[in-house]
Amino acid sequence: MNEFRHQMLYDTWVIIAPNRAKRPAFSPGSPPPAAINDPFIHGQEQRTPPEIYAVRENPRITASWLTRVFANRFPLLKLEAPLKRAKRGFYSIIGGFGAHEMVIDHPKATTHLCHFDQKNLRALYQSFRDRIEALSKDGRIAHIHAFKNQGMKAGNTIPHSHSQIVALPFIPPATERIIDASRRHYNHHERCLVCDMLESEEADQSRILYRNRHFLVFAPFAPRFEFEVWIVPLSHESHFEQLSSDALGDLAEASEWILGRLALALEDPDLNLTLVSAPPKRPHPKPNYFHHLEHFFHWHVAIVPRFEARDGFELSSGCYINPTPPEEYAHFLRELPAPPEKG
Repeated sequence: MNEFRHQMLYDTWVIIAPNRAKRPAFSPGSPPPAAINDPFIHGQEQRTPPEIYAVRENPRITASWLTRVFANRFPLLKLEAPLKRAKRGFYSIIGGFGAHEMVIDHPKATTHLCHFDQKNLRALYQSFRDRIEALSKDGRIAHIHAFKNQGMKAGNTIPHSHSQIVALPFIPPATERIIDASRRHYNHHERCLVCDMLESEEADQSRILYRNRHFLVFAPFAPRFEFEVWIVPLSHESHFEQLSSDALGDLAEASEWILGRLALALEDPDLNLTLVSAPPKRPHPKPNYFHHLEHFFHWHVAIVPRFEARDGFELSSGCYINPTPPEEYAHFLRELPAPPEKG
């Protein structure tokens, strides 16, 4: 059975997941499976675990889906697993409780995220929004992480295009760091940190890439990775699952714009798309941990191209090395011609 183990020295949790070793393995450059062997295409719906959620063009036609969601066949975590903390000798463990869902996000097997059209991007974000909202109703779940790994360098191991949703029984350290930084800024300035970032970026203009009614796309001032970009709501919003249907369309539009430029500039790069959103409020050992959370946490989407593995200094120090200033790659991306029409 899978379980969480606490790494005391780095104060983080590791999921020990023996069942993940049983997943089918695909080497870089291996051809996609023939349609008859692909369980994730239209018409093969009966070959997957039971459907939890779907976005369909015609609700009455099963094979008209744009996205389908079901439990991962080789899950990191399960809702049926025990949620209990225990000691194993000197160390701490937690049972493998949580959720791990597959989002089949395109009917065509090998469509790269950079070539999704607005319809498919909107369906993907709608799936994230609605599943986060549903999973948040379980009071045992403390954080939900939605993401897409595109390509082998980004951690993808399945040929058919897909995204994932992982629900955890605790707030992971990376999210806690964002909460702590945002809270400190709010306590000192009574303002949201990301709102102040947006104001600074709009005053400077050198890193801005795209703007529509609801979103700003820009290269962050201190990007962890080359060509890292953020998509941030212009109005203050803490929880992605509260996103309106109107704004959902604008998020798809902004995503299509920047992904098309990344496709041109980097020739369909491997990349990670991650959703950074506030956790649901739960009892917490730190007093007032969630006080004013809705005022100081500001959700965003991060898109991070992956060119190579990180080196030992970055892994050991937590500091990142980026050879390309964000002002340079922002200017380069802005000046690219519009990508060809999707056909």
